[in-house]
Amino acid sequence: MADGLLLTRGERARGFALKLAGGLAPSLVLVVVAAALGGGAVAVAVAVLGIMCGLVVATSARTVRGALTAGVVIAALLFLLQIVVAWFATHPIEKS
Repeated sequence: MADGLLLTRGERARGFALKLAGGLAPSLVLVVVAAALGGGAVAVAVAVLGIMCGLVVATSARTVRGALTAGVVIAALLFLLQIVVAWFATHPIEKS
């Protein structure tokens, strides 16, 4: 693993693009699945949160494998977030 000091501009851009793809791909797969199942608002919410988290991952991950691992974890957490939100929406605290 190199420290990046001797990399050209193109090599740095390629590395960033690979890390960005690794951080965004799992979330975008979740967006496509949610949109295909008819969850338009859910797909938009997951897309916005996934893109923001994917950018953070791409700028802070050291390797492409690390970015992909973080992307999978983020996608799993976004999926769990949607399950929790759906549960709270269908199970109100006070029943009338």
